[in-house]
Amino acid sequence: TPLTDQGRTRALTQSRRMAANGLRVLGMAYGPSLDDLTFAGVIGMEDPPREGVLEAVSALRSGGVNVLMVTGDSKETAIAIAKRCGIVGPIDTSFHSSATHASSSGRSTSVSESQPLSHNPIDNLEGGVTGALSGEELDAIPPQTLAEAIIGVKVFYRVAPRHKLALVRAFQGQKEIVAMTGDGVNDATALKAADIGIAMGKEGTDVAKEAADMVLADDNFMTICHAVAEGKGIFYNIRNFLSFQLSTSFAALTMETIATIFGLPNPLNAMQILWINIVMDGPPAQSLGVEPVDEAILRAKPRNAEDAVLTRGLLVRAITSAAWIVFLTLGVFADELDDGQVTRRDTTMTFMCFMNLDLFNAYACRSSELCFYELNFFSNPSFLWAVGSSIVGQLLIIYFPPLQEIFQTEALPLIDLLKIVVLSSSILVLDTVRKKFNCFRHYCSDSRTGPYISRRRRRRPRDASRKKGKRTSIDGGSADESPVRTSPSSNGSRSKIRSRHGRSAFAV
Repeated sequence: TPLTDQGRTRALTQSRRMAANGLRVLGMAYGPSLDDLTFAGVIGMEDPPREGVLEAVSALRSGGVNVLMVTGDSKETAIAIAKRCGIVGPIDTSFHSSATHASSSGRSTSVSESQPLSHNPIDNLEGGVTGALSGEELDAIPPQTLAEAIIGVKVFYRVAPRHKLALVRAFQGQKEIVAMTGDGVNDATALKAADIGIAMGKEGTDVAKEAADMVLADDNFMTICHAVAEGKGIFYNIRNFLSFQLSTSFAALTMETIATIFGLPNPLNAMQILWINIVMDGPPAQSLGVEPVDEAILRAKPRNAEDAVLTRGLLVRAITSAAWIVFLTLGVFADELDDGQVTRRDTTMTFMCFMNLDLFNAYACRSSELCFYELNFFSNPSFLWAVGSSIVGQLLIIYFPPLQEIFQTEALPLIDLLKIVVLSSSILVLDTVRKKFNCFRHYCSDSRTGPYISRRRRRRPRDASRKKGKRTSIDGGSADESPVRTSPSSNGSRSKIRSRHGRSAFAV
């Protein structure tokens, strides 16, 4: 019996309903030859996102990364999976959980086993979904207007590998930083063109790995979230490291310069200065590089790629700390130098004051925004070990006879040590004043960059949804990929960073 129009309509309607619920739909037919087939029906296979995809996409979106999907699936399937992964619309955790559970059982899921179907489940999705574009529609858009045409679009479906490359270049034309994931040979050109090409270590081809800038060893999209957080942490820790190192160097150089200009005795001898350089450039400074970053920084929007590491606020903090260190250290030296002769006690008191000021300053430099009493004292064990070893070394220098001869020091009574500790801790008060009072925060915060440090290019706003410095992550896939993949992926993107739906990922 020939397939009637009514039967064809029923089959297409049912396949769209199944696709709209995230199922991969296959039509089934049988017959003696390809020219003589009898339509048997359609089946739907559930290929849910990996566990953790929803949380990872949510973390990226809350951190200012715009996550997009590029896939070879149909529009209905693509939008349903995008919603399930949290790329568009409200996050449906219950549906995600059920999908994950079904996936773990290792079976295909029929329509009756999945969530209740609706004739048009796409209508309740948020903005950007109705603006989904197909590969055919992308071909119809002139290249010079493509960047403006895709603003607000979250899902690209029925795409070919050439469309990925076009999308990467379009986002780059909007001054976005683009990261893309892929594992196939066809992904190589887009991986190469992206600012950050990410290939899969397990399922990725050698061609994709060679073209990419980095390779995910575990094929897990959540790893990218950790990498983003690590990258933010490294950047801000470098600033804190520089703030500490510059303040130490400025203080030491300023003290020696003042003594030379005014013809005063050197407050520190050569061995003591060498010890300061070795210790301050060593464990305490290096441990600042592994300081856990505050959650507020990890949730902050991506910074502008043109932001300078050396900011006005950083220089102000370094200079003010150095000035305070010099003031107190020279004050102790002048107070001890009452007879005009430099003795071992004089240099020992000066040496201990400078070192303790630096150690307290190192603690204050653990964060550019939080005061010392707001920091978790035990959150950075490396810092505690570094400072502890520095203190032990200091005590050995002034109390261990062989080292006393080398550094020209002498033992100090406990009252002098307490005096030095109290004086040195005053730098924490200075740091609190800088961070807590708005009149000082304006000049000491890294959120404002001095014009003489970095001049940012100002661009005319393109759209309310396209903010400067925003990043976009795109989860996409080749149109020629097989409809069924058995390996789950991770976060909206999946293993390669892709899900089993065969999507790669961009990040802009």
